[in-house]
Amino acid sequence: MTRIRLVCTDLDGVLLTSAGGLTHDTRRALAEARAAGLQVMVATGRPTRDALDWALEAGLRGLLACSNGAVIWDTCAERVLFDHCFTAGQLKQVLGWAERSVPGGVLGLDTEHELILQPGFADLVPDCWPHAVSADLIGRATAGNRAVKVLLAHPELSPAQFAGAFADGLAGGLADGAVAGLRATFSTAHFLEISPEHANKGQALRWAAAHRRIPLAATAAVGDMPNDLPMLRQAGLPAAVANAHPEVKAAARILLPSNDDDGVASLIRTILR
Repeated sequence: MTRIRLVCTDLDGVLLTSAGGLTHDTRRALAEARAAGLQVMVATGRPTRDALDWALEAGLRGLLACSNGAVIWDTCAERVLFDHCFTAGQLKQVLGWAERSVPGGVLGLDTEHELILQPGFADLVPDCWPHAVSADLIGRATAGNRAVKVLLAHPELSPAQFAGAFADGLAGGLADGAVAGLRATFSTAHFLEISPEHANKGQALRWAAAHRRIPLAATAAVGDMPNDLPMLRQAGLPAAVANAHPEVKAAARILLPSNDDDGVASLIRTILR
């Protein structure tokens, strides 16, 4: 096996326990990785501000991919290295499609600098992230605060049902004309996530590996939900935790212990050995 030089791990459900924290053993494994020169990158669906706050609190130093890879931060230099945002036309079409095609749905907008949710969205999502509330999502997405992800929640329908409806909408040009370069996925059971096509964790891993001058064959990726599939498909060593979605397990070469049993720590130590 090619020597692994970069591990890209999801955050919630993978690196963090079900209670939302880092265990002592996982913290120790991360320190062992740093000491040995093994780079660890976090790729999360969390919005930028929340992911950055977590990274600083946890002492993470290095690359951090937020909003499913739409924004990549260097936490050491405290600056954005890469981002991939909606065009104004794409955003208008997606929001229009959701309002027409998903009656009762509630929308959110993840931007470069803030998370904006329509009234009622947070009621459908347990432990919702810090956010602003506004019915005017288009008005909040400006040249200096571009949108990176659209969120769609519903009190009765599942993200998987949304994904099928969105695929049908894309096939029909979202009813307003031809539209391309979009994708839908989900990382929780509470909402669908719609992003520009190349704003995904797989592209984030490719970019990070090239930035660090590391071959993709020398990377590992660990995930648990469908939004992690793009990075597992890019990585030289794809892995899944025991609590992962069946699709993610099927895409993995190795199955790790669960997030509550220090699965990422186990992978790090296997690589270091």
